[in-house]
Amino acid sequence: MPAPTPPLVLTFAPSDPSGGGGIQADLITCASMGCHTLTVLTGFTVQDSVSLEDAEALGPEWIDDQARSLLEDMPVRAFKVGGLFSAEGVAAVAEILADYSAVPVVLHLGADPLDADDAETEDSAEEVMAATIELLVPQATIVVADSLRLAQVASDGLLEADGEDPAQALMRRGAAWVLATGLHQPGTVVVNTLRGSGDSAEQPTAEYRWPRLPGSFRGAGSTLSAALAALLANGMEVRDAVPEAQEYVWRALAAGFQPGMGRQLPDRFFWARQGNSSATATHCPARSSPAKDET
Repeated sequence: MPAPTPPLVLTFAPSDPSGGGGIQADLITCASMGCHTLTVLTGFTVQDSVSLEDAEALGPEWIDDQARSLLEDMPVRAFKVGGLFSAEGVAAVAEILADYSAVPVVLHLGADPLDADDAETEDSAEEVMAATIELLVPQATIVVADSLRLAQVASDGLLEADGEDPAQALMRRGAAWVLATGLHQPGTVVVNTLRGSGDSAEQPTAEYRWPRLPGSFRGAGSTLSAALAALLANGMEVRDAVPEAQEYVWRALAAGFQPGMGRQLPDRFFWARQGNSSATATHCPARSSPAKDET
């Protein structure tokens, strides 16, 4: 008889040939955390550890066909949504998620896609973000975004925040939880803030403080959102999954390596290279524990 099937995570993301982010990062992260990853490619990129040089979107019909072929064959336990390059692609993903509304969704609001030279073939970053906020945020179990990115989206008028905390504005749009990360904020400590739909503007659910690691990294946000999807697929609740996913990412970054001339990449299989082959990704000894303020 075949072995039991591990939890299945379906991810929507572009290809990143460097493995720093994109669909490759999702594959590695979810595998490290005991899941099998089903992949729906949203586009191709030309990039290395230094920079993103070019990108090409896949049409919405390709996104839809890939996803529905998989979903009609295998029972998915969690979705992770990463980079999308067009408003039509966003709409295609939103229709798919609506048909599987019982499955938790991790939405990563990452960096802007590469602006296309041909405006007739690619939507602007603002159009993609506006469509994401309108169509995907209301279906998100948890939104993961850098706090500076959220502030930028609010200042661009895409959230209609009217002076409120951007995370609160996302929850007003329908997101159940928002994890705002502080990786790009100054300071020796990285502060990540979790908010739930019942939080007041003054009091978040929890704050997590992590010692800032030296160097510059690629793929931290992709790794964090994929780790969350893997933990939700394993049956964890959001409140429990958030600190565990952060711990995994901090360890992966602490063990990061620099394969080229650019930024460091997380070692998502750090636990397999620390002399304990029986350790699991989420249960090997922590190098450091976060300070957590929780209500």
